[in-house]
Amino acid sequence: MIISNKAAGNLIAAMAAVAVLAGCAGTGTGTGSAGTSGAETGTGAASTSGIGTGTGTGAANASTAPAPGSGPDRASEKGGATNNVATDPITFDWYINYSWFNTKWGDNAVSKAITEKTGVNINFVTPQGNEEEKLNSLIASGTLPDLITLGWWEPQVNEMIQGDMVYALNELADRYDPYFFEVADPQAVSWYTQADGNVYGYPCSSVTPDDVENNDNIGSNQTFLVRKDIYEAIGSPDMTTIEGFENAVKKAAQMFPMVSGKPLIPIGAHIFDDTGNVSFALYLQKFLAVNNEKDGDLYDRNKKTE
Repeated sequence: MIISNKAAGNLIAAMAAVAVLAGCAGTGTGTGSAGTSGAETGTGAASTSGIGTGTGTGAANASTAPAPGSGPDRASEKGGATNNVATDPITFDWYINYSWFNTKWGDNAVSKAITEKTGVNINFVTPQGNEEEKLNSLIASGTLPDLITLGWWEPQVNEMIQGDMVYALNELADRYDPYFFEVADPQAVSWYTQADGNVYGYPCSSVTPDDVENNDNIGSNQTFLVRKDIYEAIGSPDMTTIEGFENAVKKAAQMFPMVSGKPLIPIGAHIFDDTGNVSFALYLQKFLAVNNEKDGDLYDRNKKTE
């Protein structure tokens, strides 16, 4: 996550909670196949490689923030959470740069517990149309919300850093909450450290070299999920090849045209836009090991027909 220089007071007061929230508000994406009925799908891909960025409108006017230099109590030795709880409710506006995101704060046990322990509430904000246009508008108008989650690859990340719109997480942690360094992965911090020696963003999901070295089974963040009952009903086929995947989807549609009174959606995916569909152009081709080269020659796998 990145914290803007507008929201210092209240963001510092709630820093321990925010560090947890950044992981909860991951930038998940979804694709699917051989799924359920209605709005549900049976398989899905999740990509949670977003970065949270923080800015300072909204909650910055609340009166519960500590004065500069008098930040929250140090994390307890056992739990790591601060002992400070806001005397008055604090609500942060958290912009999620994905139009499909519809999670509501307070709908699950984790968010409820965070609010109970810290006095902090989150108002999630999502764009109704084009994500890039909405974020650019917020930046240009100087009306960025308190926190932002977006992809690490988005150009707005560097724009906000270079425009001095955000805080360095390491500087805030040094001054107010060193526990950040106990829970943040050193390799992830190193990867996101900028040329000036500061780290302005922390990923919601990442796999480091040490993770790969020390774990035998690391799940991808672009994973297809299949409904077990339908998969077994169609014979538990091999879906790791193009033919196998296609046949499984067709068989599911044939055997289960309706599920719970609703038409089956055999494969769920992202929406089609002016650049295509990332579910099929990227995730599915990776899953099926469709390469960009053959016999040493590069080719456009999106147009290759053989």
